[in-house]
Amino acid sequence: MSARFIRPPLRAGRQRLLVFGVPGTLALALLAGCATGTSHRAPGHYAQSADSATSGCLRNPACYTTPPGEEALIPWLSRSVDVVRTAVTVMKVLEGAEIARVEQILTECANAAHHHVNAEDEELKGRSPDKDECKKVVLREGDTKVTRAMELGRRKHEVALECARKEFARLFPENVSVEPRYQKDPNTGRWQWLDPRQVAEWLRNGLTGKLWGSLVPDIVIHALGNPNKVQRVYDFKFPCPNENRPSWGTYARGQPHHPKDQGQMYKEALLGGELDPRFATPLGIQ
Repeated sequence: MSARFIRPPLRAGRQRLLVFGVPGTLALALLAGCATGTSHRAPGHYAQSADSATSGCLRNPACYTTPPGEEALIPWLSRSVDVVRTAVTVMKVLEGAEIARVEQILTECANAAHHHVNAEDEELKGRSPDKDECKKVVLREGDTKVTRAMELGRRKHEVALECARKEFARLFPENVSVEPRYQKDPNTGRWQWLDPRQVAEWLRNGLTGKLWGSLVPDIVIHALGNPNKVQRVYDFKFPCPNENRPSWGTYARGQPHHPKDQGQMYKEALLGGELDPRFATPLGIQ
């Protein structure tokens, strides 16, 4: 009578993984071959192949899918596949063409906001203000003189942010955040994303001091579902008059990041000092 291989039964609730009728070490070697595209490996390569088997199977679903009625020979691998798949998902970042698309949307939102607010303004009636009009004081907030440039910029900012929320919720909901807030952890010295629910709770309870020194860029591109792995940072800017170059606001004396400006803080705290944050303006990304 020919020898038969009897598969051990699986415990209830365990996911099933198929490696067709191959026992023991040979099954592991075959799985490693699945990861690399071939099962012909010298014995000395088995350990290295085993380490990469799970990630390889993520690229080849035939390795770990199980037809109805079949049982898995290597039940631990189904759990490993889940863990690695999750890690790969979290680390997914936008590629060059996708980043270009984000920047195109930012420019379109800024341009639309610019024209919309100018058109609604009773004095401008659709035209852009000149240099003198930009400097004109239109109201006072305490000791602060609010110029037309400041007031127009505030209104355009709100419209542009709403446009960005709508577009990115549709196109890049897990890779682009609008107005995320980051705070420096006093214990680790690292800047971390703050859950909006936590921020809202602090504000409801009047604990605004907990947000002292936090950073709130307009737009952040980050790894999939992970705002702490930042790729790019942008702020909307609406120069007045149009030909002015956008600039970063400098923190005033007494503020935690004085004498630095916003751009410096975004670069140091969020971009690891490697990339510069950029402006999203009606004329494009600058």
